[in-house]
Amino acid sequence: MTAPHLLFWGPEGPVAELWREALPVGWRLSALRDRDDEEGKLRLIADADVVVHVDNTPLTAAHLDAATRLRLVHRQGVGVDALDQDQLRERGLALIVCSTGTAPVVAEHAVMLMMAAGRHLVRLHDDVARQGRWPKWEYRNVSVGLYGSTVGLVGFGRIAQAVARAVLAVGSDVVTYRRQQVPLGEEWNGLPVRTADSLDEVFAGSDFVSLHCPLLPENRGMVDGRRLALMREHSVFVNTARGGLVVEADLVAALRAGRPAAAGLDVFAQEPVAPDNPLFALPNVVVTPHCAAGTRQLAALKARAVVDNVARFWAGEPLEDRIF
Repeated sequence: MTAPHLLFWGPEGPVAELWREALPVGWRLSALRDRDDEEGKLRLIADADVVVHVDNTPLTAAHLDAATRLRLVHRQGVGVDALDQDQLRERGLALIVCSTGTAPVVAEHAVMLMMAAGRHLVRLHDDVARQGRWPKWEYRNVSVGLYGSTVGLVGFGRIAQAVARAVLAVGSDVVTYRRQQVPLGEEWNGLPVRTADSLDEVFAGSDFVSLHCPLLPENRGMVDGRRLALMREHSVFVNTARGGLVVEADLVAALRAGRPAAAGLDVFAQEPVAPDNPLFALPNVVVTPHCAAGTRQLAALKARAVVDNVARFWAGEPLEDRIF
């Protein structure tokens, strides 16, 4: 069997180069370019055996119709809400995700946003470096740290558990809620980690609330004005999961009203985000561009993991993280 041709279905750049370094001899890797129009994308995908799906780059029915050689769609990450799974099934295509390394890196980013938003990092930097101020005392009565706080985690999968370990290490308590209400497990025995009876309990009883659940039809917009109003006046809201979990207009209104007091956001309702998004005008918001999993170390690790999985697929061997 000939070596596969992988198509990096996302922007070409340094990350794509890391993937090329991971390829076995004889394999090919192409990537989308900024100048590629729809006709160019159709030409590229027509020659691909495997699509490595990156970010939320649309993969439409027209693309799939042109992909006569395509056998496998492999996500670079773990989210599949950007893909039409029914269309993939109709065409007999396999779908695989890549969980390798995601949990600790996204957890690291979530904790960073908690600290940056809770301790007003961006505003302090601007005051000192750009405004010529030295606000050594002004923020002390409005800053919130992780030590001595309760961190509420919505969901308790691999990423949330990595967040829990990190915040426990600096002196936080943890309260978590997940719909299935699965018992926590022996690892958490004797630690200040408990399960809430409801999502409202997490929002009302936490100093930090961080989302770590997939976007599903039943939880779209679950963080709305009513739920945000339950949060403590000094609290911090963090989202590194999916923007669709939140009613963004309600979050803007809640932040303007000061409950929650601050937010750290890596994901948004629409991405890329319009420059006039009202969240950007708020002084109590820290934002990043959906890059929680964006480290060089993780990119190299995922490239190796995906290439190894594709090799198993080509050899007819069992696969890791296969959806169907």
